[in-house]
Amino acid sequence: MGYIGRMKYPRLLLPAVLLAACATAPTVDGADRRIEVDSHLLLGDIALERNDRETAAREFLAAAMLSDEPGPSERATRVAHDFELTEQGLTAARRWRELAPGDERPAWFLGVFETRANRVPRAIEEFSTFIRSLDDRRAGFALVLQALGEEPYTRAATTIMRALNETFPGVPFGQYALARLALRSGDFELALENADAARQSDADWIDAQLLYARTLLVTGRSDDSLAIASDLAERHDELEVQLQYAELLLSAGRPREAETRLNEILAENPGLPEATRALAFLAMTEERVDDAKRYFGDLRGEPNYRSEAFYYLGRLAETERDFLEATRSYARVTEGTHAVDAQLRTARILYAEQNDRESAVRHLRDFGTANPRFATDMLVAQAQLLQLMDRPDEARRILDEALASAPDDPTLHLAHAQLYLEQVQSIVERGALDEAEALLDEALERYPDNASLRYSLALLYEDQNRNRKALDVLEALAEEYPDDAAILNAYGYLLTDRFDRHEEARDYIERALALNPDSAAIIDSMGWVLYKLGDYRAARDYLERAYRLEQDPEIAAHLVDVRWQLGERDSARELLRQSLDANPDSRHLREVSERLPP
Repeated sequence: MGYIGRMKYPRLLLPAVLLAACATAPTVDGADRRIEVDSHLLLGDIALERNDRETAAREFLAAAMLSDEPGPSERATRVAHDFELTEQGLTAARRWRELAPGDERPAWFLGVFETRANRVPRAIEEFSTFIRSLDDRRAGFALVLQALGEEPYTRAATTIMRALNETFPGVPFGQYALARLALRSGDFELALENADAARQSDADWIDAQLLYARTLLVTGRSDDSLAIASDLAERHDELEVQLQYAELLLSAGRPREAETRLNEILAENPGLPEATRALAFLAMTEERVDDAKRYFGDLRGEPNYRSEAFYYLGRLAETERDFLEATRSYARVTEGTHAVDAQLRTARILYAEQNDRESAVRHLRDFGTANPRFATDMLVAQAQLLQLMDRPDEARRILDEALASAPDDPTLHLAHAQLYLEQVQSIVERGALDEAEALLDEALERYPDNASLRYSLALLYEDQNRNRKALDVLEALAEEYPDDAAILNAYGYLLTDRFDRHEEARDYIERALALNPDSAAIIDSMGWVLYKLGDYRAARDYLERAYRLEQDPEIAAHLVDVRWQLGERDSARELLRQSLDANPDSRHLREVSERLPP
């Protein structure tokens, strides 16, 4: 049992507690309070047995707030942690700390809850308190890594671990933990720097050496990565080293070498699930469906891989259009990282393949009820599905009711804002721009800082020819989000297309292009600003490239204009004809057609 998991609060049996109360002869008020505490604990246990997480958490929290002993607070904290009930967890953990000021564990839980609430500075403060309370800094970093490594907020986790390394510098395991989290969040340079520092602290630290090898691989240095892993595999017989070397070979695009090594491992360790799993993924990647099904089938009896095995058996059944078998497999995926996607895929099969829309919604609802830890994901999926079914009022009602019960849930708020965006887009598509604006105003009252909603408002202003208001919104967004390519591009394009501020526009579009060099929309903007500046040949190069990437009617209209200016009249007319045939309702193409002479 791990450090944080030690001393699990035992389930209280009411008769035993009452006997203990009689033996200690408390005051009448104290006895009444003890009975009330025990009543809440018992109701919490009953709710747990019924899988009613909200009632359980509420009862345990009530016991925690009544009791002067730390045990109920610890119990309430753990239940809230396991059920991902952030605000209740914060209240319980603070009460636990109040009643047990010398116990360092509440700080760990508070750090987790603050991370889940996306309050990064507070999370840093709590985890710092936790590490500071321990004599062994390495153990402190290991336990924080245990906490952050299980959370989906990868960037926040990396930010927190980086701050902890600054507060407690020179701890090799801290560097190792930061490298692990940075690799997960996609900050490969930070991962490489810290993995290198960690492995140099101890040449025999195999985990750090392997982490460095993995980081080298994702940064494009596959030969260096495999050289390190090969050397480790030759010098160390540990099974984990051999497996990770095989996995690195797979990731480096050397499947036959990997397969040979994995089969050697299986020959020496028959039925080893890790090797079987790697072979299953290799077979699936190479579309050897029967082999993949056999390997994943072998993993169904392995507790650590059971859910994953059923998930991929479902995926394989889908590829063969055996939808009944797929849904049967997905029904067995009730835990782990694939549980949500398995149920979404079941809903998609019911909706799209079997045309049973009500069953799709019902499936998501029932799974969320039966599996409370995934209730939020299922609510969000129901709302999205109802929106797709053109039932926006029901979609919003579901999220409104969920937010009433969990007003601080960031996932629900994000889904709510996204639902607003989808509904606005649907309204814009039917031309009701004033109605769309009213809905956006409502959304921005609830989420005034949401960049996507503000960006959508700017685009709506453009559609309404209210270009100055659009420019004001985009200018503010560009200042707040200087590394967002889409915002920079939209602002730059509006500057050149509607305000003739071409040099200024070019600067913003160049910045956007540096951030996202393969975006057809940004390449088109670059071509258009060059056209506006009179550099027609350079403009054509960009616009031709954009059109090769995406046959968008607006890009086509720009390319027609630049070809015409370069004297390529026949090719301009032909492109216009073809584009109008494919997109007869395009405003941009119609404007060009009306402008050019016959």
